[in-house]
Amino acid sequence: MRFKTTFAAALAASLTVAAPAAAHVTIAPGEAPADGYATLQVQVPHGCEGSPTKAVRVQIPESVPSVTPQVHPGWDVATKEGPKDAVELHGETVTTGVEEVVWTAADAGPLPDGRLDMFGMSVKLPAGEAGDPVYFPTVQECVKGNEAWIQIPQQGESPDDLESPSPAVVLMASEGEHGGAASAGEEAGSAADDSDDDGPSTGLAIAALALGGLGLLTGLAALSLILRKRT
Repeated sequence: MRFKTTFAAALAASLTVAAPAAAHVTIAPGEAPADGYATLQVQVPHGCEGSPTKAVRVQIPESVPSVTPQVHPGWDVATKEGPKDAVELHGETVTTGVEEVVWTAADAGPLPDGRLDMFGMSVKLPAGEAGDPVYFPTVQECVKGNEAWIQIPQQGESPDDLESPSPAVVLMASEGEHGGAASAGEEAGSAADDSDDDGPSTGLAIAALALGGLGLLTGLAALSLILRKRT
């Protein structure tokens, strides 16, 4: 009985802690490879104190050179251009790009409070160290009021301590780094396999040559005996 009471109390406590975090506007996935492309979903789980959401405005950092927003049925999508950190992309130096993506409710009408929706975009993430966060400050415009998810933690501060934290993606080791190591391993394994394959093949070839030589010697000996008998 004591165990059940303790478990119930722990479960209630965990739900109490998790509830505020789940109420934030977030981005999924929360992690993606550095210097690679990722499809991100801005998740809007509620309105503004009960008021439906009519627009979602996502700020794109200057370190993100390329953004392609996803078409969202029943919503209009627009972009705003701005300066970017200079970076090589598809053989060209990029210095401008999308600095804001805006989805606005149209035929579908505003997103009711208490209903989850997700707004997608394909982005080129910056090169960086694994563990570096990339923030996408987001403003949720509602029929009545706004919610500004734009707070970025300062040095030594946790996002969990913020009331309205900015959605973020944490950089992982780039796919090139993982891929290079895997490719090297695969190449080493392939070389070992080739070496193993060559061993039996070479042995068979030597055996065949030996048998061929023995057969030749046997034939020459037989021919010599025949010639001796005739003489």
